[in-house]
Amino acid sequence: MRTIVLITPPDRPGTLAEIAEKLGESMINISNIDVVDDHIHGIVRIIAEPHDEALRLLTEAGFQAVSDDLITIRIEDVPGGLAKIASRFTEPGINIRSLRFARRDNGWATVLLSTDDDARAQELLREFLVFPNG
Repeated sequence: MRTIVLITPPDRPGTLAEIAEKLGESMINISNIDVVDDHIHGIVRIIAEPHDEALRLLTEAGFQAVSDDLITIRIEDVPGGLAKIASRFTEPGINIRSLRFARRDNGWATVLLSTDDDARAQELLREFLVFPNG
């Protein structure tokens, strides 16, 4: 399933309303939405139809939005932090297709990635997952 992932400022009242209104005005149906706000940043994952139109509208509205079957993790933002994650994929032979530092705040980094075996990658990164059940 293709999802839209948005990284938003933390604790900003009205963000979810703005997203829902923008999509609703264009008759885009939100079939699933997950929101996490940990006072460092907000992460909103949306499944919406039509997907491409929803992504376009949200991007044009100024949201930092990406589309993919992404794994969202939170790691300590220190030298070697990314190496700790990437090295977990070497032995099982998992290739990283895309990786993006979506946000860096207060010593932590939110990383969005996709691999050629996302199910196995999620097992290997379980303790770092922002959305452990999907």
